[in-house]
Amino acid sequence: MKTTILLFFTFLSSLTFAQNGSVRGTVVDAKNGTTLIGVNIVIKSVKKSTITDGDGKFVISGLPIGVYEIDFSFIGYNSKTVSEVIIVANEFIELNVTLEEQKNTLDEVVITKTRAKAESIKSLLTQQKNNASVSDGISAESIKKTPDRTTSDVLKRISGASIQDNKFVVIRGLNDRYNVAFLNGAPLPSSESDRKAFSFDIFPSNLLDNLIITKSATPDLPADFAGGVVQINTKSVPDKNFQTFSFGSGYNTITTFKEQRTYEGSSTDWIGYDNGTRAIPSTLPSTAIFNTLSYQDKAQLAKTFEYDWRINSQKFAPNYSFQYSIGRSIKFNEKTLGLIFSISNTKSNTFANVKRFDYDNPDPNSSLLISKFSDNNYTEQVMTAGLANLSFKFNDNHILSFKNIYSINSTDLVVERTGQRDINDTRVLQADVRWFTSNKIYSGQLTGEHSFNNKKQKLTWNAFYSNINRSIPNLRRNIYSITDPNSTDPNLNTPRAEIAYNNGGPDYGGGMFFSENKEDIKGGKIDLINKFNLGKEVINEFKVGGLIQKRDRDFYARQLQYNALNLGGNFDTNLLTLPNDQIFNLANMGVLSPGVNGFTIADFTKFTDSYTAGSDLIAGYAMLDNRYKFLRLVWGVRYEEYTQRINSRLTENDYLALEDKIDNLLPSANLIISLNSKQNLRFSYSKTLNRPEFRELAPFGFYDFTNQFFTQGNPLLKTGEIKNFDVRYEIYPGKNQIFSVSYFRKKFKNPIEIQQQVNNKTITYVNANAAVNSGVEIEFRTLLSSILNFPSLKFLEDMTLFSNIAIIQSEVDISNLNSANINTKRPLQGQSPYVVNAGLQYLNNDNGWSISANLNRTGNRIAFTESEVKPAIWEKGRTFIDLQISKTFNKKMEVKLNVQNLLAQDLIFYQNNYKNSVRYGTLETLANQVFTGDYHNQDGYNSIEDDVIWRTRFGQSISLTFTYNF
Repeated sequence: MKTTILLFFTFLSSLTFAQNGSVRGTVVDAKNGTTLIGVNIVIKSVKKSTITDGDGKFVISGLPIGVYEIDFSFIGYNSKTVSEVIIVANEFIELNVTLEEQKNTLDEVVITKTRAKAESIKSLLTQQKNNASVSDGISAESIKKTPDRTTSDVLKRISGASIQDNKFVVIRGLNDRYNVAFLNGAPLPSSESDRKAFSFDIFPSNLLDNLIITKSATPDLPADFAGGVVQINTKSVPDKNFQTFSFGSGYNTITTFKEQRTYEGSSTDWIGYDNGTRAIPSTLPSTAIFNTLSYQDKAQLAKTFEYDWRINSQKFAPNYSFQYSIGRSIKFNEKTLGLIFSISNTKSNTFANVKRFDYDNPDPNSSLLISKFSDNNYTEQVMTAGLANLSFKFNDNHILSFKNIYSINSTDLVVERTGQRDINDTRVLQADVRWFTSNKIYSGQLTGEHSFNNKKQKLTWNAFYSNINRSIPNLRRNIYSITDPNSTDPNLNTPRAEIAYNNGGPDYGGGMFFSENKEDIKGGKIDLINKFNLGKEVINEFKVGGLIQKRDRDFYARQLQYNALNLGGNFDTNLLTLPNDQIFNLANMGVLSPGVNGFTIADFTKFTDSYTAGSDLIAGYAMLDNRYKFLRLVWGVRYEEYTQRINSRLTENDYLALEDKIDNLLPSANLIISLNSKQNLRFSYSKTLNRPEFRELAPFGFYDFTNQFFTQGNPLLKTGEIKNFDVRYEIYPGKNQIFSVSYFRKKFKNPIEIQQQVNNKTITYVNANAAVNSGVEIEFRTLLSSILNFPSLKFLEDMTLFSNIAIIQSEVDISNLNSANINTKRPLQGQSPYVVNAGLQYLNNDNGWSISANLNRTGNRIAFTESEVKPAIWEKGRTFIDLQISKTFNKKMEVKLNVQNLLAQDLIFYQNNYKNSVRYGTLETLANQVFTGDYHNQDGYNSIEDDVIWRTRFGQSISLTFTYNF
């Protein structure tokens, strides 16, 4: 096998161009972004020329290494000369050009000395300006200038977006459940077994070609979103041959070389999955059979559980990252085969200290602390990913592509907890957990693009398949208690294991939890585009298409626990004083001697711990894109037939068999008014949906050791409906600059929220009656030279200032929930009142230096809504500042120094006690109202009056990465 892989790499490395270069690109109309057919392109110095094809594209090959000027001319348009086009051996240079229509003259106007780099950037912004829907994104080039390691890191750079729990995206202040993820045009299933969300830390950022968030709907987009459609596009097949190798290492200020608590895992943990070391013993029968066994047989089975419960001590190693990528473009006469292959592996180590508290009688004057804990969390996160894409271009009219990505993401967590379950009890608990979670995801897409009738008709299709396997092979927890740690009596100050007698649950030690969630999504879609004109000025595009999609999920969990065996003899209580590395040894299982017993295994798996689920989606749409002079209207309707199924056993004789079929007709319209060639005014309306996720409907309950909450599903959830309105003004002044301001308003019916229940520490999913969400987004990107007019300071031309700010307010109607809580008006659960991104970047390609600073901040948001006896739990906003300095040497090697989370602010979740005793001045009150809609900042964190539920401390991360391009 190793020999085969070596030969494969040798073959790819041997495929090269001749020692010449090429230039290719697209020519578009500067005003409306349409491609121009038949543009004359001439390189006079080497007497080469061509014209653009039916898609406005061109290619000139066989150019000797050097610097060229290229002329572009077209009847009715101003001609243009692009200079400083640098041709490199064995590479395709991408050059996208915009041409402006002539005004009242037939004479050519030549614009000379336009730089190639500036022209490509201008073309990119022109295409963004002419998108049909409101969208924002980031390119691979911009991603390179940040220290971002995963796709979730990248997402927080985009206007109106932020990240929750380091992996879930929040768009326009709406939490993760209101967004949908696509990879290379294909839908992705939920990566989580306990929430409707996709974990964006699964994909490394260096595999991305671009990332786009679409915020307003068009008929060809899926209907199940309210915040945004996150479209992840991985690196496409190359236009040039390349090989890239990168390696990096990182240091965390409170982690690296500090003490790490760990345990014996499997030999494949470094890749990200368990090889079976943690698996349930093959000798263990099903729960139904196990419960029929005698206590002697159960005790005998306990001797087959050969797990190492020891927790070891070592030093945290530095973080590391590795990636190798190779791309080849192979020509067969007029046909072209493109290949790209990439593999990466990263490991990040993190230590975090978490203080946890719980209160009774929540009130700023009478809150009563009832428990407190201190957790030390030791985490190893591994991410391994491979990408293999290929494309075959038969000719300009027919292209086939096959894109594949496989990613393994694992988190190995050790928690050591110390504290008091009852603050008035002298007993101190010492608990620990070993928690390994592995996400394995494959996604593949086979796509085709076919053009007919001189590019006037276009057929595209996509067959897709994705599979996610999320497993917890063995979550093991143990609990000891010390009766009185201040006593000198060994009977009182010696830790004793909290082991149950014929009982189980999170209050007892010796627990083992196993789960596996398998889900796949498959289907296909087809789109047909027909372009036609009505006269010379009315340009039309008619697009129809359909989608068939099928999802299936199979989830199971098994909950086992060591118990004290007290049948047929007495349990040896001396075993309870044994430490972790000895207590559950095989010698301590079953009957130890006549009349003396050890431990046994009990099965507390419930009927609801397994379920199957599925959904079928059939969608069709019709869309018209009408352009007349400065007006553009994109409108149409989408039809979706959605069937959802949940099957679970509730009790021995009671079953849940839920099947719901809903048809929806969903209109949308986008009106774009081009005020001039640089300015747009956009209006949009759409109706979208928010469907319950499988997990939210399933009756399965899960106890999270880290936050101590028990999550329960709700089969009675209903689909939410959202009416979306958007207005946006945008201007593109040139020189890679942009300014835009947007207003949006969303009306929700039956929004789904996460709510605390009356039962202590239980949360579930509920439908509120209605909600309204509205906000303003402001974005700008400008050169400092445009603000500061100092011609002598040339470096200002290389400095870019950028920022995007979203200010959002929402109000939810919870009258249908019959809550007795005093808070009758509040924001949507998970909605941030503001999101701020800002940065300053210096980039000079001549000297190879790049320096950037990025800031991200979100406002306070509700993590869990209130119950009748508990106020809401809020997450306090934090500010992130990241820095990067990079230097390129000879266009071959790049060195990057990254600093992440410079401020290292604590993550605080607090119980909002709804009292304001602080007096604010006029400016403070105004700022509170603008940014949070809350004059007195009652929803803000008040360290004196609000109760901290948990507080987590982090460190700064510093990394150095070397990249070499062969």
